[in-house]
Amino acid sequence: METEKLQPAIDYLSKISKQDDVLIIHHWDMDGTSSSTIVSKLLKRSRGEPVEEVTIPAERAYHLVEEDHEKVRQADKLIVLDFNLEADELENLEQEYDIDVLVVDHHNFDRVPDVPFVNPRESDSDSYIPCSKICLDIAENMDYSEDLQWIAGMGVIQDFGVDSCPELFERLDEKYSKYFPEDLNQEELAKNCEFGRYSSVLNIKPYRDSEHFAKLAYRALMSSKDLMELEAQEEYRQVYEVYLEMQDEFNRLVEDYEEDREIDREKCVIFFEIESDFHITSSIATNMSTKTPDWVHLVVQRDEMVNISARCQSGRVDLGERLQEALPDDALDEGAEAGGHRKAAGASMPEQYYSQFKDNFLELVD
Repeated sequence: METEKLQPAIDYLSKISKQDDVLIIHHWDMDGTSSSTIVSKLLKRSRGEPVEEVTIPAERAYHLVEEDHEKVRQADKLIVLDFNLEADELENLEQEYDIDVLVVDHHNFDRVPDVPFVNPRESDSDSYIPCSKICLDIAENMDYSEDLQWIAGMGVIQDFGVDSCPELFERLDEKYSKYFPEDLNQEELAKNCEFGRYSSVLNIKPYRDSEHFAKLAYRALMSSKDLMELEAQEEYRQVYEVYLEMQDEFNRLVEDYEEDREIDREKCVIFFEIESDFHITSSIATNMSTKTPDWVHLVVQRDEMVNISARCQSGRVDLGERLQEALPDDALDEGAEAGGHRKAAGASMPEQYYSQFKDNFLELVD
């Protein structure tokens, strides 16, 4: 991104002192973890101390709850990364707790909040640059990036953003060639190289105790001066153990996919319900959608709420918009949420509204 568009973040971060208590809240995926690590390493270099607390929201929801508010209450600075809270909520946090807020993101927002805000979609609604790459651009503009590129690369791969920043992977391939495939495309980087495996291990999104594993992933990245030190970190090994369990579960569920899926051939939409101890809907939806990119894949998991991950790799359907439009009005009053990107989005709702949601969604898909 151009320096001018990054300036709100550069100005904000440049003014943080050693005395400031900084809190980062980030999305529960690799892009969020990479983004928070980059910003924390940047602040460690500029003020001598990393961020005091880095965390994901207490609940997997696009709003904060009391436990989150307690952390905000104790901080001087709040940095929100890759986590699109509504503008009203961001402004209320700043006013209620007299705290300085910075937002760096790449999702669609209901409106631009009146806080320091960096988002490429503000000037180009079709832009797709993962948050970790934006944070790397900020660091480079603050003259610090040499040991951050590999961290950004992990976030970009897991957020399906390789096509938006090919030069990043060309640079990484020059430095760490043995970890990279011959073809530096999204599929090869995600599935067929050691670097992609590292990013999959630390993508904490599928793990049940996401807050715990998010902290482990963050510490593993913070402790590694470069990519070659990562596997030696105890925190990485702890995450790797649960990753292996998750992979076994993933393979089991994929075997059931052909038999158990529900298909609407006219609309080219597939619903697939799973039962699992992992938050694995996103991984399965992504895997299946790469094989049939024009189809819409919705993977559904019933827990306290019905949680849905949707993918359409071709982008023929704007999933972020359609999922929001499909939510019944009454469901919104009871905490249902939906959002995301054109090709990848998610929704959550009380179980009694799921049937109506399905009907609405199919009507909306061309």
